[in-house]
Amino acid sequence: MLESKIPKIKINHNEIKNYILIFLITFCIQTTDVKIGFIKISEIILLLLTPIFFLKKINKYLFYFLIFFVFSLFTSLIITASLDFQILGKSLIKAPFIITIARFLELITCLTVSLLTLYFFKNNTSLRAINTLVNLNIYITIFFVLLFFLVTLHIIPLESSIIVYENNRLRGLYFEGGPYGLMLGFIFILTTFQSKTPSRIYKRIFLIITITFLAKSKAGMMLILIWFIINNYELINSKFREYKKLAIIIFIITFYFAFTNIGYMYFDQMDKIRIAVRERPQDQYLILGRMSGIYIVPQMVKQNPIFGIGIGNYPLIRNNSEYRTFFPIPPKEMIDIDSHGLGGIVDVIVDTGFFGFFIFASILFLLFKDIIRHRSSGKKLFILYIFIYLFGVQLSFLYPWIFLGIILAYKNNYINEISN
Repeated sequence: MLESKIPKIKINHNEIKNYILIFLITFCIQTTDVKIGFIKISEIILLLLTPIFFLKKINKYLFYFLIFFVFSLFTSLIITASLDFQILGKSLIKAPFIITIARFLELITCLTVSLLTLYFFKNNTSLRAINTLVNLNIYITIFFVLLFFLVTLHIIPLESSIIVYENNRLRGLYFEGGPYGLMLGFIFILTTFQSKTPSRIYKRIFLIITITFLAKSKAGMMLILIWFIINNYELINSKFREYKKLAIIIFIITFYFAFTNIGYMYFDQMDKIRIAVRERPQDQYLILGRMSGIYIVPQMVKQNPIFGIGIGNYPLIRNNSEYRTFFPIPPKEMIDIDSHGLGGIVDVIVDTGFFGFFIFASILFLLFKDIIRHRSSGKKLFILYIFIYLFGVQLSFLYPWIFLGIILAYKNNYINEISN
């Protein structure tokens, strides 16, 4: 009896695992505002994976961040016991103590995705890994742009589109176009690692057009501009060295006039905001987010300078009378969904005080010293990582931690030298 010769299919388990990892990392980059209630789907997945990856050897800097987050959790729980919560919503998750633990778990998922990214680049050739990550995100962006034009042409109604909102602004699966454009700026930066081919030029042009004209993200455009300056500083410096003194004089004069005018504009804007708040007390874009955070955050830091207000507590106590100043109490449906929108560095100062900020900054400083010692070019990526937080990205957003994983991979020679 002849045996049937059936060819055996070889399954490359490492290949499958790598594809799962890259899809998960991309999902975390693209879906910041995809939630079940208040909980992000990406964070649920990462929490389930956390025990697996923390049983392995962890990068020492991610371990330092883990210690910092655990310390912040315990100090925050102690601080929460002493706080006065004047106005609370009905959400069980957005309740004292529970929100602090929830935010701690969010930060743990940030470490998990950073560790996942580091492992991915450790186990793959750098060019292939970067190409896969960049191209997958480009394809998703192309799909969103096509949907954007379908909405613009009234083929799909604006109300039915979750990726386009008022004034025909593209936001992807983010809350607003600004943060979405900043994320696309991050993808633009990753194209720096790719080979210098015509396709890379087309990708960059596509991303710049999407950020500038569709997402209308000033932060995204600024991030790309700063990356261009950082990445080409040596070239710019050598070309214009003889004009350095003139440039310094022009900069000082420009800075003086800009600072003076901004001061006048700030006080003028304060009066306009006060008037606008009286006229539109239910406008969520006016009474919540960055606009009110500019006034509320300094009051919080002033009254809680050493250990802060505790992680996660901002939306619960921002409505207290001593912080809210002239802003009205938000409508019931959005009373506890607020964020100050001033970025991750401000998150650390508000939530953990200047003591916590000192620890956080010390970890970053140690990493920066290590990067310089191993490979000087890595400092360009690190500086940009800090800028992402300064442009308004919250500490609990996942893609900056993916960026940190890439920086750690680069430092450990898992990624080839950046081409200039």
